[in-house]
Order: sequence, then structure tokens, then C-alpha cells
Amino acid sequence: MQVTVRALADADIGAAREVQTRAFQEHDRSFGDPVVPVTAEVVERQRGRLQHFLTHDPAGSWVATVDGEVVGVALALRRASLWGLSLLVVDPSVQSRGVGRQLLDASLTYADGVDTAIILSSRDPRAMRRYAAAGFDLHPQIHAEGTVDRARLPASRRAVRPGGADDLAFADAVDVAVRGAPRGPDHELLARTFRMFVVDDVDGRGYAYARSDGRVVAVAASDDETATALLWECLAQDADGERTVDHINAAQQWAVKVVVAAGLRLAPAGPVFWRGRTPPRSYLPDGGYL
Repeated sequence: MQVTVRALADADIGAAREVQTRAFQEHDRSFGDPVVPVTAEVVERQRGRLQHFLTHDPAGSWVATVDGEVVGVALALRRASLWGLSLLVVDPSVQSRGVGRQLLDASLTYADGVDTAIILSSRDPRAMRRYAAAGFDLHPQIHAEGTVDRARLPASRRAVRPGGADDLAFADAVDVAVRGAPRGPDHELLARTFRMFVVDDVDGRGYAYARSDGRVVAVAASDDETATALLWECLAQDADGERTVDHINAAQQWAVKVVVAAGLRLAPAGPVFWRGRTPPRSYLPDGGYL
């Protein structure tokens, strides 16, 4: 099989999105997870992600092709001294044939000279091995899901306000303090797409994003107490519905305490890999924009 790895182009976005869908669905089936329906909202989010990386990180956006057909996709971002792998998927029909390794090698060329690098891995042991072999340190993670027991919400919570476009510079300053690099253009997309929450008082600073379907997208804060307040606010939104909190590792015991107190179920998840530092404490990364 002759594989060509080249830069992502506008014309590839439709095929790349389809490869992502097939790869994720096969992964979910193989681990006994529910297969996420491909709704119009999911398609729009996938296409928006690909276009965002093509616009802001063209040197980190790659496809693998066989006979001219897209069979793999990799997206990586670079923000100041931080590099992150947002997506690496290979069509199930050609997995375990070296395509993923070639895409990772191409993506890592975008990491030259950075101080810090992060990869959020799936539960696929092939992916874990590949990232560990690339020099990244593995940190196990869990995720939490379920319906929040409203009776368990703290009677008195720290003041958290809605955020928006006027808070993006503030959020970037939080990012620099927490993870060593701003999000820059990623905040513009996240604030436009998701609900944003902000804490900015004498006791701490931080922000969070949450999806309308109840998934917590990201949390970043100056301290655990502020991060705790933001996570509770995300979980307290609306009266009904499932909540999901991803990417909790052992450094984030504050998040474990919140989701347990809220009555959510805990389950093993794919690990996070860091290179150049240990995971920040008061931080839950976003699966797409790290």
C-alpha cells in the first residue's frame, strides 16, 4: 500500500470529516460505547474544526491518501510555546498499517522548538504506544457522566458570571498563567460556539466552556477553588439532562470531588500525554482545542 502524507487542503475537508466519523464510530463499537449519531450539528462542528485548523495552523494540518483517497487526518496546533495534537484518525480499512505513525511524524514537525506538548489519547492501545514511543509521559484519566443530583448542589456557590467576546483577552491571560500559552483564535471559536463562564475576583481568576448538551468543554483557573466553582456552575446549568466531564487525571482531585459530590458515574478514559511538564492542576483541557 503506497501512502502519501501531505498538507490538508480545502477540498479535503468533506472526505477528512467522513474518515473522522468512521474512525470514531469503529472505536466506540470496539470498546462497547454508544455510537454517537451523525447529526447536522455534529457535521457542522467537525467541518468547523477542520476549517479552523486549516486557517490558523496550516503547517499542523495533514492528510494521508492512498490512490488519491483520504484515509487519515491529523490536526495539530501551536500556541506560543505549546504544541497540541487535536486529532489523529485513520480509516478502519487501513488501520495497523503504519498510516497513523506517518501522520504523527508529520504532525510532530510542527512541534519543533516548543517547550510543552500535549496529546489527549483514545483508549486504543496502539495510539497509546505510539505516543509513549514519541517521548510523551502517560497520565491516566477518567471521565464522569450522568444526571446531576440537584439536591447535592452546594447551597452557596461562588459568584460565576456568563462570559463572552469581551472576556477573551482575560481568558488568554488565564491560559498563560495555567498552561504557559494563550489559546488565541481558539477562544474566538469556543466563545462563539459554547456557553462561557467567568470568575474574576480577589480570590482567583478562571473561565469555563460548556456545551448545550451538558458536556463540559474546558476549565482553566488560577487555583483549585476557582476551578471548582466553575465546574459546579457548568453542572448546575438547566434542570434536566445528562452531564459529561472529560479529561480528569490524578492531578485534578478537585474535579474528582465535584463529580462524585454531584452524583455522576466515574469510568476509565483514554490517557493524556504531556511532554515538557506535568499536567496543570486547575485545568480540564478541551478535546478539540486542548
